[in-house]
Amino acid sequence: MKNPVSDVIDSYAAHDYTDEVNRDFREWLTDTTHAEEKERGLHKLWMRTDASYTPGLEESLESMRQATGIAARRSEHSLRRRLMMWRVAATLLVAVSLVAAFLVTRPVQQPDLLQSYIPTAQTGTLTLPDGTLAMVNAQSTLIYPQEFTGKERCVYLIGEANFKVKPDAAHPFVVKAADMRVTALGTEFNIAAYPDEEEIRATLLSGSVAVDYDSLSRRTILEPGHQLAWNKTTRRAGLTRPDLDDVTAWQRGDIVMRSLTPDEIFTRLGRRYPCTFIYNSHNLKNDRYTLTFGHDASLSEVMDIITRVMGNVRYRLEADRCYIY
Repeated sequence: MKNPVSDVIDSYAAHDYTDEVNRDFREWLTDTTHAEEKERGLHKLWMRTDASYTPGLEESLESMRQATGIAARRSEHSLRRRLMMWRVAATLLVAVSLVAAFLVTRPVQQPDLLQSYIPTAQTGTLTLPDGTLAMVNAQSTLIYPQEFTGKERCVYLIGEANFKVKPDAAHPFVVKAADMRVTALGTEFNIAAYPDEEEIRATLLSGSVAVDYDSLSRRTILEPGHQLAWNKTTRRAGLTRPDLDDVTAWQRGDIVMRSLTPDEIFTRLGRRYPCTFIYNSHNLKNDRYTLTFGHDASLSEVMDIITRVMGNVRYRLEADRCYIY
């Protein structure tokens, strides 16, 4: 069956338009009317873009990283890793061009949308127009309107944030993050949806939320203390009861990493410390490690312990770079 909403998105993505048309399109896209059809259209465009390499895509991603302060880690990537990066780039480009999510430290060029970007090694707290309290983790962007209108209170998240939702039964609070949508009335929950991680994780601390994922085709109602993890690559979901202190550790400034590979560890550390990690991933074992550090741990202290735990690994700190051998 032909989907007119998807056709509009496809047509827009395939052509260049004037600023006035771009503005009108963004207003149409962010309106909650036909929201599910719009999300399906965006996902279809994302999947199709993933099928082939677009010239200049990596350069565009690097430009966005520099604009946001996200340092690109240097490592030798396999073909599979490069394909993942192209997919991340495509996702970010679609988000930026279609919902005006310009990842720069300035107001979004649309009067009714605001954005808050939190740089590396920082966290930020803001009160949304409805009184909802959002705590945003490092290298994360939260996009929200100046005023909530319509049937839903909708925000967009790239990265990780914790929400303490102001109760309003008539207007559900909705967080859209990559391939996941979390709907709540009045509750507290945490979402981790970084573009460079395969998993999107929604954790309920209190209350009740509905989590839609897998192109919004599947839904899970979470109970307090449960976490739904959706793997964007394998298309598999898992429901667990994590240690909530681990989930909220970043809010206290602590570092908790459980069963992570070296590559995942250095990705997490790259958000916590203003440092670029330079290494050859082929020279590191693919073992998994569990590590915990306090909020006042310096990078050198962290690396001393990591190299001892991993064994056969050395490091050298030079200004804002960490070389790993």
